[in-house]
Amino acid sequence: MSTVPLVSVIIPTYNRAGVICKTIDDVFRQTYKNIELIVIDDGSTDDTQATLRRYGSRIRSFTQDNTGPAAARNRGIEVSRGDIIAFQDSDDFWIPTKLERQVRIMER
Repeated sequence: MSTVPLVSVIIPTYNRAGVICKTIDDVFRQTYKNIELIVIDDGSTDDTQATLRRYGSRIRSFTQDNTGPAAARNRGIEVSRGDIIAFQDSDDFWIPTKLERQVRIMER
């Protein structure tokens, strides 16, 4: 690839207000910086929406009726703008070089 590819990180979430900030902040700690972060709220009934609003324009957040994580991932793909898609669960954490290493391997 001749340019730095945009990676769309898609996080499906459901009732994860207590942990979603840690997950989002973890993505922002990645050494690979050309990312867009998309969170698909799959019909949460807790404070997930209020928690996501704290990030303002740093993330793209969408809400849908509860249809499960696969449907949320598919919605994330539909609205993504990236060259590469990366999925992260809303209660998962990555090592800081994960995306950088994966993009470098894909570029080869």
